[in-house]
Amino acid sequence: MKQFALSLLLVWPLILGFFQRSADASTTDYALMSATPYNSEIALARERLEKFLYKANAKKRAILAQTPIVAVQATVLEASEAGSILRRMGREGDFGAWGGSSPADQASRPVKFLLLFDSRTSQLVSDVGVLVLYTPQCGRIGVFGGVSALYIGAGW
Repeated sequence: MKQFALSLLLVWPLILGFFQRSADASTTDYALMSATPYNSEIALARERLEKFLYKANAKKRAILAQTPIVAVQATVLEASEAGSILRRMGREGDFGAWGGSSPADQASRPVKFLLLFDSRTSQLVSDVGVLVLYTPQCGRIGVFGGVSALYIGAGW
């Protein structure tokens, strides 16, 4: 019995640490900054949303019932095209994750531009989209600019 209690005391902090990290990861806001979309980007993202909604099975519809906001990839651009995002990346400490430590190394880093739609109305949630470096896996819930949304990328 003593061995069990001792092993439990040793293992329990590891278990709690694991669950604490998981909870923190789900509340990560992926948005680095916001940007105004072009009409062509809105049209492409809305087309991707409509295709997703048309093909959604029962599982996907159940997720949408819980989280009706959908994050759709409008385009992918290089960090150098996003203006001040390189300065933001440096402040956030994201240089090391992309094979270089200076802004010059980061200029070709891909940045995704996401638009958030309400799946019930197919309307944009906001007039602006968000620029992100990282995303959750397709089909997972993430926070983008303070809004919880189902991430579908370019189509899930």
